[in-house]
Amino acid sequence: MKADQIRHQQALGFASLRFAPPLEGPYRLSRSAMIRQRARLVSLAGLLIFLVYAAVDALTLPPELARITATIRLTVSCPIIAITLWLAYRTSPSDQAFEKLYTLAYLGGGLSVIAIILVARQQAYPLPYEGMILILMFGYFAMGLPFLSASLASALLVGAYLVAEWSAGTPMTNTMTNGFFLMTANVIGMVGAWISEYRHRAHFLDRQLLNLMHQSAADESRRKTQLITAASHDLRQPLNAIDMTLETFRPEHADDRQKTVVVQLKDTVFQLRRLLETVFDSARLNEGMIQPEIQPVHLQNILQDIHDRMASILASRGIRLNFTECDASQAVLADPSLLQRILQNLITNAAEHSGCDTICIAVESAGSYLRLSVEDNGRGLPTELNDQLFQPYVRGHSQNPPPGLGLGLTIVRELTSLMHGRCGVDSEPEQGCVFWVELPAKASPDAGPC
Repeated sequence: MKADQIRHQQALGFASLRFAPPLEGPYRLSRSAMIRQRARLVSLAGLLIFLVYAAVDALTLPPELARITATIRLTVSCPIIAITLWLAYRTSPSDQAFEKLYTLAYLGGGLSVIAIILVARQQAYPLPYEGMILILMFGYFAMGLPFLSASLASALLVGAYLVAEWSAGTPMTNTMTNGFFLMTANVIGMVGAWISEYRHRAHFLDRQLLNLMHQSAADESRRKTQLITAASHDLRQPLNAIDMTLETFRPEHADDRQKTVVVQLKDTVFQLRRLLETVFDSARLNEGMIQPEIQPVHLQNILQDIHDRMASILASRGIRLNFTECDASQAVLADPSLLQRILQNLITNAAEHSGCDTICIAVESAGSYLRLSVEDNGRGLPTELNDQLFQPYVRGHSQNPPPGLGLGLTIVRELTSLMHGRCGVDSEPEQGCVFWVELPAKASPDAGPC
């Protein structure tokens, strides 16, 4: 089953209550399964109704007639319904075979009602025919039989009723009057059954199309995941090789121009690595690939590692990176790699956008949280950006904007949220910025290492 087949069928319509062959088979299987589920409740209700009618017969009909009618209900109608109820909960017969048995059970129940009416006529008791209308409506609406099955079975029951009235010697006028009302009820039921099956078929097409769209989305997500994983590995390999080559360069054997080129190359590699990490982080977040491993993380170790990684890169730009000493026991509940990524993004954001020459990282208590602040002494933020900074693709307005996608702070927000934390910014124009992240504190001295 393909999406274009479903859309083509929707465009053509199905007033004849039949799909093209590739769709008709799956629809009938779905319908049969639905009927089996419906039969459980309907059969139970029908069984109770016939038991109640048997009791009513015993209370309201003449004793001789009541014995016959109650016997028919208890030995014919109720066993047919009980067997149907039992089969509805079994795995065999198949759903399609059960649908046929279900229709035969409807015929059997209707014929038993006709037999009761015939017995009453033979004993000259004026038993009304309205029970036949109840049977017809039950088949069309309560049982949920397909339009064709319900129509044929109901027509047979109406014909059997007319034959029974004729064989009982009912006056032709009465027979024709009763037959007219039964035929009217039958037509109403047929219209209702056609509408019901038409809607069910339309819902089936919509549901199948939705399932295909979900499957397509899942396949696309899996392909994206595979691409992101492969690209993340393959693109980092040449960058790592370049990094290693630059680290082995001996500055004492180079002139000033060569040293400048090396610094520029290192900065370019850093920018490219950061751009790739931003793209991959954003893609992984969108695909739900990042699942944090929350554990107690010592902040002193994290801050020292961040300083060792970034101090030399920032120094090449004329920016000092400082951090305040924190208590060795201070720890947060976080994923250490994600926390490093957050701090790296905030520091790089300050270095590229603030125009500062000093960045300071500080730790302070904030109730049950610990706040990590990245403060710069740059030009601060325009007031209109304060409420938009953590939205995707938001960048500062300048004539020569630094490289980037405007996703760094969005990633900070998403990663912080994954670790049950919060983030924000405090800034005044021309007075620098303080970007902060608060994470749940783990103050016990036995916190595990990061």
